[in-house]
Amino acid sequence: MWCWTRHHARRKNPGAPGEGGPNLLLRLMQGMVQQQRALGLLLLTATPMQVHPVEVWDLVSLLGLPPEWSPQAFLEYFAVIGRGNPSHPDFDKLAALFRATERRYGETPLELAQTLVKDGSRLKARRLLGALRDPAGTPRRQLGNEDRRAALDLLKARSPLAVLISRHTRDLLRAYFRAGKVTTPIAERRVLDQFLPMTDAERTVYEAVEDYISTTYDAASPDEKTSVGFVMTIYRRRLSSSFASLIQTLETRLAGMSNAEQARFNGAEDLPDDETAEDVVDADDAQLMERQALQREEQTEIARLIDMARALPTDTKARALVDAVHALQEQGYTQAIVFTQYTDTLDFVRDVLVGEGLSVMCFSGRGGEVMLPSGDWKTISREDTKRRFRNGDAQVLLCTDAAAEGLNFQFCGALVNYDAPWNPMRVEQRIGRIDRLGQKFEKIAVVNLMYEDTVEADVYAALRNRIGLFTSVVGKLQPILSRLPHRIAEAALASREERTRLRANLLSTLEEEVAESESEAFDIDAATRDAMTIPFLPAPPLTMAYLARVLRDADLLPPGVEVQQRSEIEFSWRAPGMPEPLRATTDLDFYEAHSSSVEFWSAGSPLFPDIA
Repeated sequence: MWCWTRHHARRKNPGAPGEGGPNLLLRLMQGMVQQQRALGLLLLTATPMQVHPVEVWDLVSLLGLPPEWSPQAFLEYFAVIGRGNPSHPDFDKLAALFRATERRYGETPLELAQTLVKDGSRLKARRLLGALRDPAGTPRRQLGNEDRRAALDLLKARSPLAVLISRHTRDLLRAYFRAGKVTTPIAERRVLDQFLPMTDAERTVYEAVEDYISTTYDAASPDEKTSVGFVMTIYRRRLSSSFASLIQTLETRLAGMSNAEQARFNGAEDLPDDETAEDVVDADDAQLMERQALQREEQTEIARLIDMARALPTDTKARALVDAVHALQEQGYTQAIVFTQYTDTLDFVRDVLVGEGLSVMCFSGRGGEVMLPSGDWKTISREDTKRRFRNGDAQVLLCTDAAAEGLNFQFCGALVNYDAPWNPMRVEQRIGRIDRLGQKFEKIAVVNLMYEDTVEADVYAALRNRIGLFTSVVGKLQPILSRLPHRIAEAALASREERTRLRANLLSTLEEEVAESESEAFDIDAATRDAMTIPFLPAPPLTMAYLARVLRDADLLPPGVEVQQRSEIEFSWRAPGMPEPLRATTDLDFYEAHSSSVEFWSAGSPLFPDIA
């Protein structure tokens, strides 16, 4: 069986005219399935999905669909259901796809149909199923309005998506918990947006940088627009993060005026965060564009902006962060995670917090960092970072988005976003570090810091007011959110007069698209919505307790394997031919705390014996 993280496998520019083909990962997965190189395929993601309907078809088709369920049939199926009262020919097409689904996956349980008909009548449920299963159209034409609506609900509930996808949203898990079907509670989110007014001096610098960005971009020739726009967009994103990050970036560019090698940015942090782009910009592309844009930049103007920014006192947002951390502590959150996009901002914020007497640890692309008594910072491992923060060695863990995946902190109940990524789903990924099963706080606190009267603040305020961003499921709105980086970049590159107009247009368009999407047919949450009945699952053939007993009994191990018990939950494993033993465990908590140096000894682990 192969297991994949699905959110990186997608086609290029889905839904657009002349859309591109699959990216490399999706192409690889398709090839492996077609060549029957895998006995099974499991697609997993904990990342919010940003999908066009055809992207869902791309993924479920890897699992095997009836031939009748072509991409076009898939799209039309949910479009027709969404319109609510299909014509007779359209209803016949839906029923034909329903029959294809039953031929492939088995008959629809009568109990499911009963949940959708009035009074749960078995007779009505049988009649409904019979109408959908009959190749002739007459039984369907005889259905009354109430039964037609129930039939459409059943068609949605018994599509291949409902069969192949298990989607456990937080709302569903909360419903399970309230119904007593699961014992682990799901924390509620308490989100506070702080839109901070800039001082007059800060606003002057902010607008001066915006004007430099638009003027430089406007002066570029058509052949230079892409490169100059790329660099100017980096300036604008870093400006929204912190003045300190802007200063570091401008100083890097100023040094590059005499030596182009010194003009390079931090590639991973500065690559575009735009999942709708047709072409992916890699580090080599970025370096080339950085050098090309350098020819259009003005040394005198960059030096002037640096002097203006350096003259600013500690900025408004940094002071607000200190106040926010203290306020969270007063509310019972003794530890907080603070996220920023850039290492330059992290270093600046780190000094501010330490200067206020707070204990701080860091995690970024450089790894974990702790402060020594000398005041120097020592690099530590990812594993050690998790362990120390869990043990309470710091009040604040400062992170860049390098920590947005893979670090789980159910023991920490507060998170501060020091800046606002142009793709809101990045913030959702950050919040996911603490909003997890097993979170010890009933309510988690999320604080978003943004300068007011900026395009980022306008967009986030609109989304929070309109759709409850970060507190409710955004479902089918995610494709709209994924287009925001490109749209914000357009506004950032425009002249001051044009910028005002584009900001207004962006908010207006965003409002229209949100309203339109709420009435559209396809919604992956609705198409995969689970009933309040947890299916019966047989007892697993292997349990972790049983596997732990196997590790303790040499007679049960494969010939030549040497296992030593290092503690109650940790073992060393050495198979023939291995130069050194490796650490192994069957304890999930121990593994999560030491995932970079310990193997979780279960099916799928490279240390687990191949029993095929």
